[in-house]
Amino acid sequence: MKWLPATLLLVLTPLQAVEYPWSNAAPAEIAAASVTPDTVVDEIPCDWRPVLTPLVAPLVADCTTAREAVLAISAGIGKATGAYYSRERSKHNMNVLETLREKKISCTGQSILLVCALRSVGIPARAVGVHTWNHIEGNHTWAEAWFDGSWHMIEMGESDFNTPWVMEYIGMLNPRHPFQRILAAYPPGKTTWWPKKLANAGNLTNFAAEDATQRYMQLARRWYATTGIPENTQRILIDLRPRPEIAPVVELVNENNEVISSAQLPTTRNDMRYFTRLTLPREGKHYLRLKGTQARTLLHATPEPVQIIRLEF
Repeated sequence: MKWLPATLLLVLTPLQAVEYPWSNAAPAEIAAASVTPDTVVDEIPCDWRPVLTPLVAPLVADCTTAREAVLAISAGIGKATGAYYSRERSKHNMNVLETLREKKISCTGQSILLVCALRSVGIPARAVGVHTWNHIEGNHTWAEAWFDGSWHMIEMGESDFNTPWVMEYIGMLNPRHPFQRILAAYPPGKTTWWPKKLANAGNLTNFAAEDATQRYMQLARRWYATTGIPENTQRILIDLRPRPEIAPVVELVNENNEVISSAQLPTTRNDMRYFTRLTLPREGKHYLRLKGTQARTLLHATPEPVQIIRLEF
């Protein structure tokens, strides 16, 4: 008789149903949409559960709540699988088996892996993403886990919810722009399009999603409030196009032309992601002007925590 490697024996052994403290906590509709499916976005379907579940189960062995389990899986799934973010991946939307073979994955691949890892131990999970950031080129995908009656934003490798840089970038979105809306892959969802750029090459594809934009904008405003932007103010990020070689100064003035604050604008020497940052009161009339000039631009605060303003030189 030829002996098989222990890891292969583990894969071949039929998986037994395991009851966790959080088992059966989700409503039937959420469980059907976010625990039982074998695909997350538009990756190639595969039978990942017999392979992934034995890797995930030890991560949650000492967890007594779903919250603890989500954080344990997020923090440990990279080491357990050997998968990591890399721009050298062969494609964006790898399924779990492809990820375990190649190891190098995109943010979409990370989200697919994390969602499946959570589902493998009975925690409802789904992928969420935005097609286009407002202030830089690019997009992003992350995961959500359902527990304690609501969805929670989590990313692979993080030790807490609501990744700070993602919250900051979300606060810069213009939710009125169709490609800057935040969508959650969710089979019962009423939104019938999904930014395929999140998962694969191309523009749009039709798979069910739930529009989570307003919930995330509210989450971003609360996040900004805890990091120094009160509810009665709005951060404004100011860019100048085309960028000059010598930095001019932009001034924020009130209706009496009194200077409230000022800062240097970006130049050709600055990274394209660099923007000048000022704080705009939500009450009263305020204007932007270049120092030494009289022409000024009236500002209108928007509901979002951050507004991006592009001036023309």
